[in-house]
Amino acid sequence: MTTGNPSSASLWSGRVLTALGASPEVTPAGDVGPDRAGRPEVLGVNHVGLAARDPARLAEFYRDVLGLEIVGGSPATNEFGATAFLKGRASQESHQLVFFASPQFRHTAFRVETLNDLRRFHRLIRDRGVPIEASFNHGASLAFYFRDPEENLIEIYWDTGARNHQPYGDPLDLTQPEEALLQEVAAIAGPGTPAS
Repeated sequence: MTTGNPSSASLWSGRVLTALGASPEVTPAGDVGPDRAGRPEVLGVNHVGLAARDPARLAEFYRDVLGLEIVGGSPATNEFGATAFLKGRASQESHQLVFFASPQFRHTAFRVETLNDLRRFHRLIRDRGVPIEASFNHGASLAFYFRDPEENLIEIYWDTGARNHQPYGDPLDLTQPEEALLQEVAAIAGPGTPAS
């Protein structure tokens, strides 16, 4: 949601840090204060997953009305159920909007800049005693999921630079060495598609 306020992205980052127990100070300009020194940084909200009775039909509406591009999806028989993945034509993201027939997959996704940042957030959240619900190698990203204090599903992910059909999700162990994680991405992406 765009509010017209240029500091809204910083406020989102502040809310994530608050959910993680950081108690960030927010200045009048919306910048997160010094509490976050040494923490990995969230780049922003980069996609949302919404519930839909008919993901394919709803995707066609967003394509026809807003000009979004349908970039993936699955039938009801898929492990994630019926889905539709969309993005703006100029976006560098693999997707920006996802519709799920299964409401359990509704989520908000926050992107981090590096694999190291993803692993640091994973450790931080585990160390705070927040249960990690799942971790996936999506090919296009490495991600993990947890719930905020009000039970909203949150995804933190690193964009690998690989592009493969979505939905896709192999279980992932973020405690593995970085080299092993990158090899898993390369195996999904195939030859000639480097991970970032």
